[in-house]
Amino acid sequence: MIKLVILILLLFLSNISAAQDNETLDGKLKKAVTNENLTGAVWSTISDDIVTTGAIGLKNADTKEILEKNDRVLIGSVTKTLIATGILRLVSQGKLDIESPVYKILPNITFDNPWREDNPVTIRDLLNHTSGIEDSRFWQIFSTKSTSSTPLEYIFSKDPSVLKVRTLPGTRFSYSNMGYSFLGLIIEKTTQEPYETYLDKNLLVPLGMKNSTFQFTTQKGEHIDQHLAMGHFENGTTQENIPMFLRPAGQFTTTAKDMAQFAKFLMSEGTINGKLFIDKALLNQMGNPTSTESYKNGLKSGYQFGLSYRDRYGVVGKFHRGNTIGYRATFYLFPEQKKGFFISYNSDSETANYEKFNTIFINHLGINKPKKLKIKDSLPSNIKDFHGYYKMNPFRFEMFAYLDLLFNSIKVEQENNKLIVQSIQNETNSLLPIGSNLFRKEDRVKPSHVFYKNGSVPIISDGLVTYEKVNITYLALMWLSLILGLTGIFFILFRGFYLLFKKKLFKNKQIITFPFLSILGLLIPFPFLLNQSFLNLGDVTFANVLLAIVTGFLPIAMILGSKKIRRNRILTIDTVGILFVLQWTIILIYWSVIPFRLWA
Repeated sequence: MIKLVILILLLFLSNISAAQDNETLDGKLKKAVTNENLTGAVWSTISDDIVTTGAIGLKNADTKEILEKNDRVLIGSVTKTLIATGILRLVSQGKLDIESPVYKILPNITFDNPWREDNPVTIRDLLNHTSGIEDSRFWQIFSTKSTSSTPLEYIFSKDPSVLKVRTLPGTRFSYSNMGYSFLGLIIEKTTQEPYETYLDKNLLVPLGMKNSTFQFTTQKGEHIDQHLAMGHFENGTTQENIPMFLRPAGQFTTTAKDMAQFAKFLMSEGTINGKLFIDKALLNQMGNPTSTESYKNGLKSGYQFGLSYRDRYGVVGKFHRGNTIGYRATFYLFPEQKKGFFISYNSDSETANYEKFNTIFINHLGINKPKKLKIKDSLPSNIKDFHGYYKMNPFRFEMFAYLDLLFNSIKVEQENNKLIVQSIQNETNSLLPIGSNLFRKEDRVKPSHVFYKNGSVPIISDGLVTYEKVNITYLALMWLSLILGLTGIFFILFRGFYLLFKKKLFKNKQIITFPFLSILGLLIPFPFLLNQSFLNLGDVTFANVLLAIVTGFLPIAMILGSKKIRRNRILTIDTVGILFVLQWTIILIYWSVIPFRLWA
C-alpha cells in the first residue's frame, strides 16, 4: 500500500514537472515568435514515445484567426524526407533497385552525362543530391503557369538543357529540387499511379499520418482546406498556396502531430504492427552519406536518403529544413536518444533568426552534448599544397555560376596552428586540425571539413559544398573584367549626360551615343518588374521580355560604338570606356548572363 502511494505521488510530481517544462517551452517559443516578428508556428517534440504538440500566433493575419495545434501547414523541402521514405519503401518491397540507372526506368529522359557509360545517374544519386544536375530554374519555381496536375515529365521536356550532368554522378553533393522531382516521376512509372495518390495510400496511411497529404491543397478555390494555415511574408502580407512545377520536391500538407508520428517511425526498427515496412539498414543510412568523395576521404557529414548529418549547437543529429512561398519548416532527429522536434512557421521572413528556435528545442529536450574532438598540435605536412583560392564545383544554380565564382570563391591560408577560410559573402571561419586531413570549425564537435586531392587538384569539402583550387590569375582576371566593366558603365553615363547637356550627344560622329542609350535602357524594365508579382519571375511576361531585350542590346550597342571608333580612326577617352564595357559583356555572354532571360 505504501509503495502504491509513493508511485502515485511520483507520477503526480512528474506530471507537474512535465507541465511546467511544457509551459516553459511554450513561453520561450511565443517570445521568440514575437521577437522575430513571425505570424505563427505549429510544433511538436518527441522524447522516447512521448509526443507534445503546440501552436503559437495567428493562422491568418488578415482575419486574426488563432492558429491551433491541429491546423495543417506546408513544410517545403522537408517533403524530400517523405519522398525518400516512399522510395525506400518501394526498395524494401523489391519494386525498385536503389542502384538502378534512371534511364532504365525513364527511357524517354536522356541526361547529358559524359560519364554515362561507366557512371549513369542512379536512384541513389537522386536521393543523395549527387546526380550532378543543377537545382532548378526560375521558371520551375517562380511561375503561375503550373497546375496541380501538370505532368512531371514537362519539367524536363520543356528545356532539355536542365538535364546536363556537371560532375561525376555519385561523387559530389549539389542540392537539386529537380532530382527529387525525378523521384516523384520514378514512383509514378513504377506504380502506374500519380505519386501523390500512391504515397497517400501506401505510405501515409500505414504510418498513421491521417491528417497529411501529398495532394495539392490551398486556402481558397477548388482544392480548399479550411484547416490549412495561411502563408505570410515579412510585412504580414498573406499568400495562399499555389501549384508548383517541382511539386515532389516541396508539396506536402501536414500537422505537427503527424510529423511527430513520422519522426518516431524513422527512429524505429522499420516495422509497423510487427511487420517489416522499411528495411532497418536503409533507415539507418538516412543522414549518413557513404558514397561521396568527401566520405571516402574520411568526412562523415553530408546528406543521404532525405536527411542531412548536422553538427550544430554542440549536438549532432539528422536534419532537414524547408521553405516554400509563405512558410518555413525544420525537422530534427536524434535517433540514438529517441528524441526530435518539428516546427513549421506560416511566415517566410528574410530577416528572422530561425536558428534561435532550434536552440530552444535542443535545450528543452536535453540533447546530449558530446565533447569536442581534441585539436592536434600541428597541421598536416602537405598543408601548403592547400593554401590559395578555391571556387565552388559544382555550382548549385547554373544561372548564378558567374556570381558564385566572384562572390562565393574562398581563400585558404594558414595562421599559426589553424587554417583561415575567407570569402566575400560569408563570414571568416577558422578550421582546426583534428588528425590526418580532417578539420573542424571552432563551434563544431566533430570533423566539419576534409582536404584531399582529385588527381592533382586540391579539394576542400564540408560534405555539402565542394571547392576546387583555382588559379589566382584566372580569378584576378575575372575580377578585373568586372571592375573595368563597371568603371566603363559609370564613365559612359557621366560622359553621356555631359554631352547631352552640351547638346553634342547626337552629333553624327559621336561614338558614345548608342552605348549611353543602351545603359540608360537598362532602367526601363524596373518599373514593370516592381509592379509584377515575384511569383511571375520565371514566366514570359512583358517585364521579363523587356529585361531580356535591354540586356541583350547592351553588347550590340558597344559593338556599334566600336564600329564608329574604327570609322573615325580617332582614339579618345570615350573609346576606353566603350572597350571596358564591351569586354565585360563578352564575359557575361560566355557565362549566359545576358541576355538576361528569367524564363530560360
